[in-house]
Amino acid sequence: MIEQKTKDEKEMVSNTFSIKKLLVIIAIIILVLAAFYFITDYFIKNRKTDEQANPLDSVNVRESNDIDYSYVDKMVASSYYLLIDKPDDENNDQYDQIINLLKYSSFPIEFYYIDLGKDANKSLLADKSSLKSLDDLKVKDTTLILVSDGEIKETYEGSEAITNHLFSYFTTSTDESDSNSNSNQTETSNKEDTSNK
Repeated sequence: MIEQKTKDEKEMVSNTFSIKKLLVIIAIIILVLAAFYFITDYFIKNRKTDEQANPLDSVNVRESNDIDYSYVDKMVASSYYLLIDKPDDENNDQYDQIINLLKYSSFPIEFYYIDLGKDANKSLLADKSSLKSLDDLKVKDTTLILVSDGEIKETYEGSEAITNHLFSYFTTSTDESDSNSNSNQTETSNKEDTSNK
């Protein structure tokens, strides 16, 4: 009887130790998983902060300036561009990139988008373009229009004409900075010439 009691006590002590070992192992696993979670969370948050650090990513003119044609009558800006585009135009992403770069570089004229895929704007689509007045506006292809004081001043139809015109703003600013640096060099060389005399 005493032997039986000792065996039972030994088994209980042995079971207690194995339960303690199991609890310690579970606690270690939980701590490792928690540490892994917090380390991963830290790196994900830092990566998002680095991605958000690029201010160009925050510029999206299409999202903020997508309007319906009926809104054009209510426009108060004295000068602005309207990009009337077809949803199936394969150059839409290119227009967006160029316009976003222009806006990021503080381009003074605002751009607005009129999507011909929307029901409210489908009345603009026609077999022949009519680009003389905003009231009778009709387009057959993607079109960029410069509006000033409620009147159409310039029009660019088709992807080539639109991209060439938009890119011209980059070359114009580059040409101006080149001419400014050339004139500064000329002034410097003139000063040197007069100082040598």
